[in-house]
Amino acid sequence: MRLHASHSSPYVKITPYLLGLCCIITPYTYANDATDLSMFGEDLGIVLSATRLAQPKTEAPASITVIDSEMIKLSGAKNIADLFRLVPGMHVANYRGNRPVVGYQGVNSEYPQGVQLLIDGKSEYSPLFGGISWANLPLLLEDIERIEVIRGPNSTTFGSNAFQSVINITTTHSSQVNGTQIKSTLGERGYNRTLLKTAGHTDDLDFRVSLSHRDDEGYKNNFDDSRLDLLTARVDYKLGSKDTLQLNLGAINNLRQTANPDDPQDPTDPIRNQDESYYTLHGKWEHTVDSTQQFTTQLSYTVMDSKDKHTRTYDDNVLGPDVSITLDQTATFDRWDFEFEHLLKPSDNTRLAWGLGLRSDRVTMPLWTGTDKQHDNSIQRLFGNLEWRATEQLIINTGALWEHSQIAGDNVSPRFAINYLLTPKHSVRMIASRTFRAPVLVEHNFDANINFQTGVGELVVPFLRSPEHTVEPETVNSFEVGYHGIYFANALSVDLKLFRNEYDDLIALEDRDIPNAITFNGFPYADAEIAFLDNYLNAQVNGYEIEINYRPNRQNLLHMGYSYNHVSRSADERVLESVPKDTFNLLAAHTFDNQLWSSIAYYYTGSMEHKISGNPQGPTRRLDLNAGKSFNVAADQQLDISVSLQLALDKNIDFLKQFNLDNRAYVEVSYNFK
Repeated sequence: MRLHASHSSPYVKITPYLLGLCCIITPYTYANDATDLSMFGEDLGIVLSATRLAQPKTEAPASITVIDSEMIKLSGAKNIADLFRLVPGMHVANYRGNRPVVGYQGVNSEYPQGVQLLIDGKSEYSPLFGGISWANLPLLLEDIERIEVIRGPNSTTFGSNAFQSVINITTTHSSQVNGTQIKSTLGERGYNRTLLKTAGHTDDLDFRVSLSHRDDEGYKNNFDDSRLDLLTARVDYKLGSKDTLQLNLGAINNLRQTANPDDPQDPTDPIRNQDESYYTLHGKWEHTVDSTQQFTTQLSYTVMDSKDKHTRTYDDNVLGPDVSITLDQTATFDRWDFEFEHLLKPSDNTRLAWGLGLRSDRVTMPLWTGTDKQHDNSIQRLFGNLEWRATEQLIINTGALWEHSQIAGDNVSPRFAINYLLTPKHSVRMIASRTFRAPVLVEHNFDANINFQTGVGELVVPFLRSPEHTVEPETVNSFEVGYHGIYFANALSVDLKLFRNEYDDLIALEDRDIPNAITFNGFPYADAEIAFLDNYLNAQVNGYEIEINYRPNRQNLLHMGYSYNHVSRSADERVLESVPKDTFNLLAAHTFDNQLWSSIAYYYTGSMEHKISGNPQGPTRRLDLNAGKSFNVAADQQLDISVSLQLALDKNIDFLKQFNLDNRAYVEVSYNFK
């Protein structure tokens, strides 16, 4: 197996006239039945992620994008990260070709630390560098039932890591999977993937198991090949009329090639394979008292091990012959995570969700922390969200989260929101919140050196440090005014959002010249430029977003989203460049009567440069063409065949200048039987 990388980009200018177009549509009168909110794709129905309470979108204190299993199929996406190109304001790239990066409204580096991800209620936020390891998710596309994306901060509901956005994924209940599925996907650049999925059922117990293997040679002329083996399983057990137990298991092995893209022979970053493994077990118990009260308790354990230790010997013009260097970029963590949640209805016009969480993280990162000892962090949190229906039309949501971290101390995230129903299907909302992101362990403990062994001694070159004082949490004061409307007998939904995010104490790196920082055999030898981490940056980002969903029937779908971001000119240049001015997405699909379907998708992200990458990224444009057909080959047997073509409409840089999007074609065959 070998490894590679490449990229591409689009431009469509959507101007404010689109806002006016949506606002001139005449709304329904208030006499419409408020309960008639169901739709073919659930997109206009009930959401859970804003406050942990089930709410119609018109009553939720958040901007929410819903991606259901039908949209996933019609999008033709071949990896989970690609799905979020469908979300206004989100941008997707691949660091070094094989490590997906998903950010929201910029202000991020190769580790977008402002996006929180939950899978069936379990947080996947990494305690290493923060953010989400999209290359190591215990999840398959085929197991996703529904995704809710909160477009905006939501620490009040999900804790400190929900700094800019929250992605809440619900997997398919085991009872919904019947029989066995075998799927094979072939694509260009050596892409091949095989999937086996099966399920079993008894009176009270349902389970499903999925196995997947994938090889990918990545982009041309780069070292970014990868191989992924993945096992997922879910068990749903009905303990009684009021109690259910859900167990989720995930096991991953990921072999990924990497190298310095500027110089693959660089002894500090040579061509090599990173061998990563990830195991997780998650249990959730739900107890329903009655229609007004429910308890949920969940516990998970996760362990991750990334092996990346390499030694190189080379000749140096200054240090002499046979210089050796050993870099141990191994990274491991294990996590215990417990959460208790209580949903209740204290009165006729109020609902409450409250709970507590306990988490313990242990991390080892020898190169980055200067020691092979474990670093510990414990977190305790208490949260509550209250919904008060003050009148038939006025709904007030208020809540707060208190969190104590071993390394960040005490922090509080409050939120206050008002939703006013112009009619049962048309509402305006106003939201104000203060959110924080606590530093992860490595940000608290950076102490990175490179040690060169020469014939006459050891040369130690430091390159990264944390400050002597504690790094403070990042904060954002967020203000939003929005509108959500449903038209044409629930076929069309329009969501508008105007926002202002005031970021403060953003964590970043700055270089300093330190005298005699380099040592030789323990003695001062030379000056060095060292990157120090601290709360250097702040920024103000204003803008608007629009999302339109049109599903007149089960055969047709139109999804469109646009975002515009404006960063105050007083912001640091690194923040200015990291925020794309605009993004656009379009997905249109039609399913014919003969089980044939086709779709077209277009994605655009404006110019940006991820922080500390040093690689300006021009506009990114991509056009996807997809088609598929189902065949009933026998009783309880079905064959599905689909083709996908991903077209890079320009020479689009994919995070780094050495990687440019190229055209890709895929053929997929799936056989389902009972």
